Amino acid sequence: MKPKEIVKQYSIKSLVACFSGGKDSLVMTDYLHSELEGMNVKIYVVFADTGVMLPIAKEFAEDVAREFGWNLTIVEGNFFDRVKDWGMPSFGRRWCCYECKIKPINEFIKKLAPQRCEAVGLRRDESFKRSKIKNEIYYLKKGWVWKYAPILDWTEQDVFHYIHEHDLPMPPHYRLGLRETCMCGVYSNKKQMLILRANFPELWQKILDAEANLKKKGAAFYFQNKPVYAKDLDKQTLLQDKIEGMEGKKQ
Repeated sequence: MKPKEIVKQYSIKSLVACFSGGKDSLVMTDYLHSELEGMNVKIYVVFADTGVMLPIAKEFAEDVAREFGWNLTIVEGNFFDRVKDWGMPSFGRRWCCYECKIKPINEFIKKLAPQRCEAVGLRRDESFKRSKIKNEIYYLKKGWVWKYAPILDWTEQDVFHYIHEHDLPMPPHYRLGLRETCMCGVYSNKKQMLILRANFPELWQKILDAEANLKKKGAAFYFQNKPVYAKDLDKQTLLQDKIEGMEGKKQ
């Protein structure tokens, strides 16, 4: 269903676009603003700073919202505080998604005028799991909110076409080779974490410190169901280290 149909059929007064700083949520958010222009519905844009987000993702969200006049709210997560009690998250223990992202967003939405709707940038062709999503909109009784995925049937090509057609800025983390804006490690791998280490040393140091202070002395990450220690990745030589070493020898 088109956004206008959703708003009319479900009498939506408050619509929240969840903008993570990635290309899909960027397109979804712009698409909603374009489709609902002039309608009697209040559009909010929410960026959840989980506590382990890429700094450039937050900056990008703020810059885009300012450029396009979006009503942006940043809600805060508490990733590293929770790690002290619960340990690092893994694919089988994804406590971070609810605690650091969903929960703060829900708390924001509950304060808005009903009927409320939360829009997300999910697409069926992203993964096998998401390909099984049946409905683009459903009601969540626990949060008293409609959940809506306006670009659920779009392909990645559709997303890139929309970005080009509407002259939207491409999120900067893709240029670095990073796929995600939240670096909790659940959907990551060694290569992604080495890119993080090379480009965002302050955030990487927080991950190192969190691992060192784990009560059970476990690993920061679990890739392919195997523990991967941040302290071991920290010892690996990066390409930039090699270049600097070669330049030092020449001098």
